[in-house]
Amino acid sequence: MQTRLFYEHLYSAVQFDEKDFPALLEYFTPFYLRKKHFLFQSGNVCKYVAFVMKGCLRYFQISEQGEEHIIYFAQEGWWAGGLYSFFNGTATSFNAQALEDCELLLSDKKSFESALASFPKFSEEYRRKTQRAYTAVQERIAEAQLLSAEERYNKLMKEQPSLLQRVPQHYIASFLGITPESLSRLRKKSRR
Repeated sequence: MQTRLFYEHLYSAVQFDEKDFPALLEYFTPFYLRKKHFLFQSGNVCKYVAFVMKGCLRYFQISEQGEEHIIYFAQEGWWAGGLYSFFNGTATSFNAQALEDCELLLSDKKSFESALASFPKFSEEYRRKTQRAYTAVQERIAEAQLLSAEERYNKLMKEQPSLLQRVPQHYIASFLGITPESLSRLRKKSRR
């Protein structure tokens, strides 16, 4: 598995030293996750955090009514994991499923915490990424309450246009909190 994306990600964010990269990689295991397979599922402890080298996963919950609610899509350069479950050893209520064949770098809790302690630049980047993700979740909650479905769709088109090409439309609808039929109407309207 090619790990260059991981290095480039770290270098662009915190100027991670290339000579330290092979030692950092020792805390990670390359893993191939086939399309439709799960990295983790609701009711289980999330045993790994994953860096996405290639592919796309959906991170979602299922309501008591059986409806899926997608929280985010983890694409190349993203971290994926049920962090509360991962760090606390408790069962997660979330699922992470591959939408495409994925190449991941996995780290278990002990290895990941050792990597954070051993490499200050890696720790700094992970802390920054976690802060950005937390902020993005807060913004998404606010947008769900304040923006119309059309505004949310247009924002997604502007910020992540490639996602609309690689992810099935019913998952995009779930992510936006609308029905597939509503998404179809929004798509038709945006083409005019």
